[in-house]
Amino acid sequence: MIKKAVCKEIDKAIKNIWLSEICKEYGEGQFLLEASLQCSLYHHLQNYLKPLLEKNHLYIYPEFYFKELRYYADIAICEMDMSLETYYLHDRLTDVAAIIELKYGGSSDYIKTDIPKFKTYVQSLDYDCQYYFGAIDEKTERGHLNWLDRRSTNNWASGRFTELNAGYLNGSMYFEVNSYNQMNIQQKRQHCDFLW
Repeated sequence: MIKKAVCKEIDKAIKNIWLSEICKEYGEGQFLLEASLQCSLYHHLQNYLKPLLEKNHLYIYPEFYFKELRYYADIAICEMDMSLETYYLHDRLTDVAAIIELKYGGSSDYIKTDIPKFKTYVQSLDYDCQYYFGAIDEKTERGHLNWLDRRSTNNWASGRFTELNAGYLNGSMYFEVNSYNQMNIQQKRQHCDFLW
């Protein structure tokens, strides 16, 4: 079982990376496709969390397969028991700290396609983990950056879910954290300066 203090440190790192590193790199033009965003987040998580990961037998895996749902998570932070003698590495999974799904570009309808997937994760998986939805919307000027409605944030997403959002507000690009998990920052917004 993963300690709450460990989950809180992971949560803090994810939120800070989104508002600092991801925002900066996006402004520098470093993301061409969704895979670029995934690689960057993976890289920064490894750098920020390496001692914590090693101490707690945690590993970061891209495209982690949850066979019980037949879903691939963009990134999962998993607790593994490497002392188990199993043929498949996947069978050494003992717990999950975080599941991250990312969307970059595309229409609003495309971005929203992961929300039902998160609801299924929360309602079907036996892990007491945190869920993170990172979405960069370059196409639509919006009045707000969050994607979940109040019904979701008061029910299945409450205490377990964080939105990592980016999009245009009043003609400027912003990165924002909308946290429904009552950990670390609740909501913070960062203006994105374009260098290209």
